[in-house]
Amino acid sequence: MSNSPPLVTIGIPAYNAGAWIVPAIESALGQTWPNKEVLVLDDGSNDGTVQRVAAFGDRLRLLQARTGRSSLARELLLEASSGEWIQWLDHDDYLLPEKIATQIAEAGSLADADILFSPYLLERWSHGSVASRELQPLDDPRDLPRTWLSSQFPQNGALLWRRDKLLALGGWKDLPTDYYDDYQLYWRAIRAGLRFRYTPTPGAVYRVCHEPSLTSSHIPDALRWRARMVQGAVRELQPLDQWTRPRQKAAQAEYARILRVIDRLAPELVEPLSDEARSTDLWSERALTEAAEPHVRWLVRLLGFRRARRVRRLVRSCGRALRGARKGASAGSR
Repeated sequence: MSNSPPLVTIGIPAYNAGAWIVPAIESALGQTWPNKEVLVLDDGSNDGTVQRVAAFGDRLRLLQARTGRSSLARELLLEASSGEWIQWLDHDDYLLPEKIATQIAEAGSLADADILFSPYLLERWSHGSVASRELQPLDDPRDLPRTWLSSQFPQNGALLWRRDKLLALGGWKDLPTDYYDDYQLYWRAIRAGLRFRYTPTPGAVYRVCHEPSLTSSHIPDALRWRARMVQGAVRELQPLDQWTRPRQKAAQAEYARILRVIDRLAPELVEPLSDEARSTDLWSERALTEAAEPHVRWLVRLLGFRRARRVRRLVRSCGRALRGARKGASAGSR
């Protein structure tokens, strides 16, 4: 049996990546892990991404396709990869130099591990520069369903996947939507019994920039999908006696967060999602109170979520009517 370090493929899907693709690639090529290959798939960019990638020459392999979906782009990268392990990297994120080497070292023996996962760093950008960088910890990495239900699972750059296990799982090719596609894959891996190994040192950096991403520009639809994912997970866990109190609390808190954001962006979706929550043990007035905006938390605690919503809508409606009346009176006095 060979003692050489396993080959790790770093797969980078890119679409109109702009200048972000260069530091992403540099962070992949700069990994201290000695046995690696870097694959970049351009998914029909028209902003010069291909030229930026091609400038790296034979230090990487450039693939080109037009899938229109990030999950399908990753699937093509997976199929083209040669590594025993796969490291995913989105085109606007980057890896710290020791990410792969540290993760593998902390994992110890790889013989009984299919997925390595770590905390990650969230880097917020504002006006062209870094505004903050914060560690995103996991409350209990041993409880995978709870971590998944509470949206604490790290973004895909913080994981290493064993390639053959990911292929056996079906890869990325048959996911119904790109909304939360990484979380769809994580849940599939959890339910299939893949062996997760937690490694504590963060090495992946997830950037939140001013440019709109797929999720940020379709937040209501994405959150509605996430709500349905949580509902489905609950229905799977309940009959298996795996619906523990910590998992229930995590799921209720996640659902409350979803309702809070949707109430602001697409209030017409709140009632049907609330009804669905009641039928799947996801409704919790306590969680809804804790998730409420600080300035209205007292109202939710006093009246409950639904009555507090009605009061707030009435107040907003009266405010709009009053402003309209004042504007009309001002125009009439001229």
